[in-house]
Amino acid sequence: MSYAWYLTSSDIPLFKMKTSVVLVVSMVITSVLSTSPPNCANVNCAAVTCNPVNCNCGTYKGSCGCCDVCYKCPGEVCVPLYQHRCTEHHDCVLDDPSVRIEFGSRGKCKHVPQQHDHTNCTEEHH
Repeated sequence: MSYAWYLTSSDIPLFKMKTSVVLVVSMVITSVLSTSPPNCANVNCAAVTCNPVNCNCGTYKGSCGCCDVCYKCPGEVCVPLYQHRCTEHHDCVLDDPSVRIEFGSRGKCKHVPQQHDHTNCTEEHH
């Protein structure tokens, strides 16, 4: 006994809907996994091999605290999705703030004026 599987014209809309649901669920799972921070609970930095870096604007430790990562320099392109950090007193200012970070919005490292903390100042120094 053999079974032939085929779609009738009444099955096509249902098939397309099921395919669309599977595709959307797959995209959501991929998006969450790709933007989630790594699990560093069992990372032993002594056993991690880091690539050497040559940075013009300094370094910071990566997401698990093992490897050096270059700060982005002023004016350099930054992508928040990739967790790019700008050098001190600079922030990643998005080219188009309406583009969501999850979709790879890009920006440039720009100077951000620092607010002075006056808590330890005397009145004569204000």
